[in-house]
Amino acid sequence: VMIGKVKDNFSTTRHFSMPKHHALDNCEMDAAMCCFVASRTDPDPADNSDVCYVDMKASRYTAHVRDGWSIYGDSSDDSVYCEGFAWGNDGGIASALKGNALFKVGFTDNFSGGKVEQVPGAPLCGCMDRMPVVTNAACTDVTDPTSVVDVHFDSALGVFDASFTLGEIKYGNCDGLNLVEHYETLVSVGKARALDADYMHKRVVGEGGCGVAINDFLSTKGLVMG
Repeated sequence: VMIGKVKDNFSTTRHFSMPKHHALDNCEMDAAMCCFVASRTDPDPADNSDVCYVDMKASRYTAHVRDGWSIYGDSSDDSVYCEGFAWGNDGGIASALKGNALFKVGFTDNFSGGKVEQVPGAPLCGCMDRMPVVTNAACTDVTDPTSVVDVHFDSALGVFDASFTLGEIKYGNCDGLNLVEHYETLVSVGKARALDADYMHKRVVGEGGCGVAINDFLSTKGLVMG
């Protein structure tokens, strides 16, 4: 009920801050994702992705172990629903509204619809490096096309001053792109680095990509998948 009230009364007019939480602190890729494995309301919940593996060392504060991993793979038995958002490195409006994006992805779209439970050993929502490696993730974007920045010069003090007025916040689906495709558009406009897009491809590997991703990960442990 409270989530619905916040959505209806505040989500399009108020700025939401990102929570202070170990899973969401210092997102170096300027992107985050949520993954849900079950539903409170549907015995056969919708899914859009498979889990490849979980590196518990990266999510040790969630997993409560110092090191370890779980290997899954391309299998319908490991199906989850993943959705993410990216805000770019330019300090623009998408960055300012990343807390709003988290509210929509983690609560409005999914938890309120019955989706629950994280992949074991990983956060429900977190920065990309702390989330499971998966095959796909839907994408949400947040914009505010009616916001206004007013800049004026204070002649008495000899300085410029600026004020920001928030307009109506809009939520979208990244023009139908998945999370990695959307991230590539940020690269194309100078809001993310190509190197970081390469990393995103290693976190969301595409259909059929789990085998290579798992072998690459296990090779860092001196192991090879049979």
